Amino acid sequence: MESDAQYHDEGRESVLRVQGLFVQHMVQIRAFVLSLMPDFSQVDDILQDVFITVTAKAADFQEGTNFRAWVFTIARFRVLKSMNAMSKAFLPLSEDVVTQLVEERPEPDDELERRLLLLERCLEKLAPQARRIVRMRYYESIKPARIAEQLGLSVNGVSVLLSRSRSLLRDCVERALAHGE
Repeated sequence: MESDAQYHDEGRESVLRVQGLFVQHMVQIRAFVLSLMPDFSQVDDILQDVFITVTAKAADFQEGTNFRAWVFTIARFRVLKSMNAMSKAFLPLSEDVVTQLVEERPEPDDELERRLLLLERCLEKLAPQARRIVRMRYYESIKPARIAEQLGLSVNGVSVLLSRSRSLLRDCVERALAHGE
């Protein structure tokens, strides 16, 4: 009996450990998934699938190994699974392209961290309402209809503002990268 309880406690600890690592690396995981599947509506579902898979496979993760490499592999397979489930007419990237992107992507630590830092700086340059809506949508995963309801705006207005904000953020980050910031 005692060994069963100990086994259960160790299993629970490994689940809590990988869930904590997932939360700690959520921004990088989201960015990785977005780099493979730029359809925002699919990203949250894929992230949820990745979280469920990470939780289910918690005992497989070896402490001291590269968590991000492990979770990125899981995320890659979840993206491929999602793409296979989609209608072929609406696939953003082929499975071969996704595989090649994963194999040829730059080391995530430096480049991704740099881009995320620049993105945060650029986000601060947005108008307050635009910044608030971007944070609600992408940090809190609130759907545009709910944002519109909470802020007393039209859904179309929120969608247009998000589209313009993404464009401004992309341009800002690209300018900063071009200037070597």
